[in-house]
Amino acid sequence: MGRNIGAITILAIAVVATGCVADPPAAQRVSNSHAAETLGRATVPSDLNGRTVQLSYDSGAGGTIVFSADGRTLTAIAADTGSRSSTPVAVASIAAGIFLVTWTDDTGAVISQVQDYRNGKVEGTWTRRDDAGRAVIETRTGSVRVTD
Repeated sequence: MGRNIGAITILAIAVVATGCVADPPAAQRVSNSHAAETLGRATVPSDLNGRTVQLSYDSGAGGTIVFSADGRTLTAIAADTGSRSSTPVAVASIAAGIFLVTWTDDTGAVISQVQDYRNGKVEGTWTRRDDAGRAVIETRTGSVRVTD
């Protein structure tokens, strides 16, 4: 009799497990209100050519970046000093509304940022040499938005 109860228990577990697999939950989908395609053009740009972008960093002042119409250069304007520099830029699209943007500023620092316009976030690194010639890497996070 103990064997029968064990066999019935195993059979019941197998039937329940099969029922769970036979009726899986529906696949999760992104709602239309959260899909990149439904956000406004100023929020999620298809490219950054000719765009003006406002950056704010959690650690302090940010600035404005103006991308040239052909997307080959940018002009960076620091919010704290008002200094302005123009430089070549490399922009790579990672996904809809997300870009990797890299440039060298007038001090020689290499700035590389992931600019996520879907979520309004920016994460970046500044790589430069200190007075002793050692490489220094700073990270910054903050917000980004298209202003035009």
